[in-house]
Amino acid sequence: MLNLMLPLESDIKRVLNLEIKEIPSFPPVMAKLLKIFSDADADMEDLSKLVETDPGISTRVLGLANASLYGLNKKITAVSEAAIHLGFDEVKKISLGITVFEKMVKSKSRTPFDRRFFWRHCLCVATLSMAIAEGLGYPNPGEAYTCGLLHDLGKILFDLQGRVNYGDFIATVTKHTGPLITEERELMGMGHDDLGAYYSSLWDLPAPLALTISHHHRRYGHLDLSQKEALLISIVSLANFLSWTQGMGSIDIIRPPILQPEVEKNIDLTTIDFKKIIHRLDREMENTSRFYGFTFPSASQFRENLLRANLQLCTINTTYYYPETRQAKPVEVSKIKESITSPHRSLDPKAIITATLKAIYKDFKFNRLYVMKVVKNLRSLKVIEFFDASDTGMDLKSIEISIDKTAGGFVDCLRDKVPVMITGRTSGEQKTLMEFNIKEMVIVPFCSHNKVMGILGMDNIASEKAILPDVVSSIAIVANELGIAMENAITYKEAKAISLKDGLTGLLNRLAIDELLAKSFRKAVEGKNKLCLVMVDVDYFKKFNDTFGHQAGDNILKLIATTLKKLSRPFDHVGRYGGEEFIIILNNTNLSNALVYAERIRREIEQLGRLLANRFPGLSLTVSAGVSEYQTHIKTRDDLIKTADTALYQAKETGRNKVASG
Repeated sequence: MLNLMLPLESDIKRVLNLEIKEIPSFPPVMAKLLKIFSDADADMEDLSKLVETDPGISTRVLGLANASLYGLNKKITAVSEAAIHLGFDEVKKISLGITVFEKMVKSKSRTPFDRRFFWRHCLCVATLSMAIAEGLGYPNPGEAYTCGLLHDLGKILFDLQGRVNYGDFIATVTKHTGPLITEERELMGMGHDDLGAYYSSLWDLPAPLALTISHHHRRYGHLDLSQKEALLISIVSLANFLSWTQGMGSIDIIRPPILQPEVEKNIDLTTIDFKKIIHRLDREMENTSRFYGFTFPSASQFRENLLRANLQLCTINTTYYYPETRQAKPVEVSKIKESITSPHRSLDPKAIITATLKAIYKDFKFNRLYVMKVVKNLRSLKVIEFFDASDTGMDLKSIEISIDKTAGGFVDCLRDKVPVMITGRTSGEQKTLMEFNIKEMVIVPFCSHNKVMGILGMDNIASEKAILPDVVSSIAIVANELGIAMENAITYKEAKAISLKDGLTGLLNRLAIDELLAKSFRKAVEGKNKLCLVMVDVDYFKKFNDTFGHQAGDNILKLIATTLKKLSRPFDHVGRYGGEEFIIILNNTNLSNALVYAERIRREIEQLGRLLANRFPGLSLTVSAGVSEYQTHIKTRDDLIKTADTALYQAKETGRNKVASG
């Protein structure tokens, strides 16, 4: 299908139990309803005839239409009659919703994957998609409703026949914090987006539906899409995001919502009447909540404010999750040459700040200069570095500026990203000036990717010389250069970190581990550190590769890496030592505690193996581990590694899925 990179049939067989029974074919009545939704010429007679071919569906449609919350005065006995009272579009929505629920979603079992909770999410996304589509003038709002209703189709398919039980998967991911789709790809072997797109294409469902299912979580700017196709994906992605922010995700756990950058490129979020959309969502969901047996939260004004806050948060999340390259505009100002070149002479953040403060002093002769950063958990600003040419002897780092409604210009500076003169116009400003022992100060934000990284502050405590507005505009140029330099420093730090990471698992690579082990070993020799090593090896890893392919093997290595990171302390060092072998440096740890740690790893991987048993039939995922402890007779770190490796060999030789010490 155009614009779709669908999984192969072999990929599907790896994640679904097709040997037990085939995935059911798409219900014909649903396929015909989808055609009615996409057919502008379809009328009530077409819909009535179709719904009435299935007495069970017809009864349920009339039952929902007669629900007391619709406020009808008499009982409706025919689908065509329902259209007179509720409207043709409303009856179409009711008919499609009931049919999808009855034919695919409805389940009597109660598992960690609650189908009714899931269905509430689908109805919510469908309603929001249609409302957004109408507000944006999308030519076929009903199509947006359909795509919203079926966007998570793959989750039902996983729940029906996933080799990994989807309920067990849900119970497992409550321990993690990453995006749910990423956890699916690692544990289930595929994301619900790929699985849903595959079957929607196999069932020959409308092309826009398959396209939206496939891309409601992933990037699509690189595809050769029409404006209409890109807008439809954006609408459903935004509706899905809004649903999660309102506490109505498809499962009852919290996940950080992420919007693809393309959504904001295709939709001007400032033009959307969120209050109107939420009011409509409240009204429509209230009409169906009792019928389907789920609750629906209200308090619309509170939720509108929450929604807007989440949209702002999403912009930050998007920048973090999809980093884009930034082009800096060259600026030439002869008066501030020293200030604008100083930040670029180092890649150390502290050195950059120090050099910038000294350079600004050289160019502008402020008595004091300082850099403040936001302390998020305290909602305050604190000075992290300062340069005091007047030698007042004040410790500016002890001052804390509360970011609240009295903070005045400090809030304006952070919110609007503009320079501000602090003159004492609010009580918060007055308090700050008093603590700094000055009458005025100028503050200028420096940014990266439109996010404030910190604030430059300047005053003339000794000379009491007034700060002129034209100086402020020049300092803004310096702040821009400081932001670029800090961004470069961060990029360098990240690049350096990447060079020390294993490309597949994200753990430390052998080079990094060897360097860290050398430091830890030196401290152990000096008596400053109790040091242990744990070597972990995947049992029968070659069989996994030979039987299920190298992609499955890579997936196993990533799952084990995730487990090792989860079970390790912040000051432990976890690395991939080569192939299917991992190494963990345990500082300040004796042998007995190291053995307890290794046993926890073994049990956790064994439990993970049971979860994946149907995905990898015939093979059990387990690991063996060898533990060594530094003793005075061990002369080199290579001897420490060899001792752990010998213990690992012993664990494997005595039956595998064991922990041994050397």
